Amino acid sequence: MCVLLLMSVNKIRSIPSLPRYWPIVAVFVAMTVLQASVAAISIQLLSTVRAYVAGESLYSKSQKDAQIFLLEYAGKRQELDYQRFMSALAIPLGDRAAREALQRDEPDIAAARQGFLAGGNHPDDIDGLIRMFRWFQHVPFMSRTIATWTEGDRTIAQLRTLVGKAHERIQAGDSQAPAVEAMLAQSPVLNDRLTLLTSAFSAQLGEASRTTQELLLALNTCIAVLLMISGLVFVRRSIRLQAASELRMERLMHAVTEGVVSVDEHRRIILFNEAAEAMFGVAAGEAMGSSIDRFIEQLPLAGDAPKAAPGTGSLHALTGRKRDGRAFPIEASLSRLQMAQGVLTTIVLRDITVRIVADAERRAHEALEASDKAKTDFLSRMSHELRTPLNAVIGFSTLLRLDTVKPLSTQQLERVQHIENAGGHLLALVNDVLDLSRIESGEMSVSSEAVHLPRAIEEAATMVSPLVTKAGIEVFLATELPESEPGPRGDVRAMPPGEVWVKADPVRLRQVLVNLLSNAVKYNRPGGRVALTWKRSRFECEILITDTGIGIPSDRLASLFQPFNRLGAETSAVEGTGIGLVLSRQLAEMMGGTLSVSSTFGVGTCASLKLGIANAPAAPCDTACAGRSTARQTAALSVLYAEDDEVNAELVRQLVGMRQGVSLRVASSGASALASARLDPPDLMLVDMNLGDMTGIELARELRRDRATREVRLVALSADALPEQIRAAMASGFESYLTKPINFEEVLAVLDAHCQDAFA
Repeated sequence: MCVLLLMSVNKIRSIPSLPRYWPIVAVFVAMTVLQASVAAISIQLLSTVRAYVAGESLYSKSQKDAQIFLLEYAGKRQELDYQRFMSALAIPLGDRAAREALQRDEPDIAAARQGFLAGGNHPDDIDGLIRMFRWFQHVPFMSRTIATWTEGDRTIAQLRTLVGKAHERIQAGDSQAPAVEAMLAQSPVLNDRLTLLTSAFSAQLGEASRTTQELLLALNTCIAVLLMISGLVFVRRSIRLQAASELRMERLMHAVTEGVVSVDEHRRIILFNEAAEAMFGVAAGEAMGSSIDRFIEQLPLAGDAPKAAPGTGSLHALTGRKRDGRAFPIEASLSRLQMAQGVLTTIVLRDITVRIVADAERRAHEALEASDKAKTDFLSRMSHELRTPLNAVIGFSTLLRLDTVKPLSTQQLERVQHIENAGGHLLALVNDVLDLSRIESGEMSVSSEAVHLPRAIEEAATMVSPLVTKAGIEVFLATELPESEPGPRGDVRAMPPGEVWVKADPVRLRQVLVNLLSNAVKYNRPGGRVALTWKRSRFECEILITDTGIGIPSDRLASLFQPFNRLGAETSAVEGTGIGLVLSRQLAEMMGGTLSVSSTFGVGTCASLKLGIANAPAAPCDTACAGRSTARQTAALSVLYAEDDEVNAELVRQLVGMRQGVSLRVASSGASALASARLDPPDLMLVDMNLGDMTGIELARELRRDRATREVRLVALSADALPEQIRAAMASGFESYLTKPINFEEVLAVLDAHCQDAFA
């Protein structure tokens, strides 16, 4: 605010007390415009006078030529001389036609233009000739000239008539006719009269031209004098008020809360206000007369190189220096003013230390928020796109496995089980992607439970079996190796061979094993071998995956665990992202283990995963959903499912078919779900969060606004599994939030619970 105030005041310095000067300024501008206009009109009028003078010369020459040709015709009686006589009269006749057209009550401009053209005038001069005639035809010095012009035209007409009659008799062969005698007698008289009129017209036109020039010169001189007087008054009042303005400025500079410093052309300080004293820790008396370089580093002023001088009025980031030499950031606005003593520069200063710190913190916070939002949006979209097809894969394979009406064969059940296992693993990977954003912050959680190692290895090997078959690699899953540590047998836990339990997260362990086996297969030789073995000690178990691939050069082995670094494999046909081993090591460490890799170039690679030993858990109970809820009540339950994906809708139809007394209808959009609920409110609504025309949260809000549907119970069933989405849905009125792929037990438990409520 202070900067803008001082900038405005400095502008006012250039035009002191502008409101007081507006009458003088208005007169000054008006006189300038008037003089410019009069000058333009003067030039145009003088050009028109020149055109009239030129036209008069043509008129006079034509009259003389006509007289010569008439004398020739009178003496020789030749037709050629007569035609030359008539042709010479064309210019005076054209000017006469223009004059008569302009003297009508309603001037005929087009006829006047044609007349002046016939009179030999230049086309560019004709408009000026017409305007001057119309404006000044009644002015005395012009009216006399026009009268002489008119009389000359009348004499030319008489001469033309006289010669025309004589020409008719000569053409008839009567050379002694009275008309011929009249031509011979009267034509010299008319020629003499016309000569006198032409001379008078020329003299009068010259006088009119001189009079016009004198009037225009006098008018321009008067306007110039008035303009000069206005300028002198304006300058005098400006000088008189300048001193008072500068005094007010100094008082204002001392009153503002920002530092204000003024310097002369030699960079000497001539003004140092109180705010500047506080900012630099120097009294004004001490600062006055010293160089501005003492307080502000590298400040370019008026005398510096033009390319280095900052623009007047704009803000510039500079460095200030306090009395004790400490540097601090400042923001400066410069304004320059030409004074009697030279160019003065006023600098408005502000200490921006606090603002810079705040801006840096704000930018860092905004960058972090933008990064988090971008990551969240990406994970949300990817999770939804992967969970939607997984819902069909896992859901329908589960329905096939549980089908008691048309049970599958043993071989088919094994195949369906493989599909379920693969879908479950892919689902686990999707969940891993959601957790990637929490790894760096340490918020990602893994379970620590007893995992049966041979079973985990078998599941991982099954997952990579299509890759093994395609690559033609032999994979050996050997039993545990002999004890790796010397010592008495008591150092090894008393556990049957093959019964090895380790402390790990089952999903994460399977993920790590799949990644290590996949790498061993992908980077192997054609026809190569992969061996997976393990050896255990009292406290840990080491899993070894060895391949016969080309190995890794020793100079590249140190870069193995760098993200997105595939050690040159990106140029090969082997697919990969370069993050699998990095993620596997992080997961191993989060499970309390370690992952290391050793390799010999040209021989092969060995990955070592070490995990802690765990005690075997109690036998798990069978929790198959087909055998649950046998004592379920059979009360009727009306369910409306809002889902825009027909595959997901069909899966829920078949799942609901496993419960008698439950009726299901499906709406394929948010609008149709809203209309169906209003027409026949259901007992329960299953709602997907992305319905195409609206979100599940928007649908819930519309249902709560309507009295007929506000009591409908809502359960979310969606592929969006981010915590933020779940919290938003629960805050919008959903009782629970189930994620896709659908967990049959969870959905059936929800149906059973609502059936019991309906029966009660």
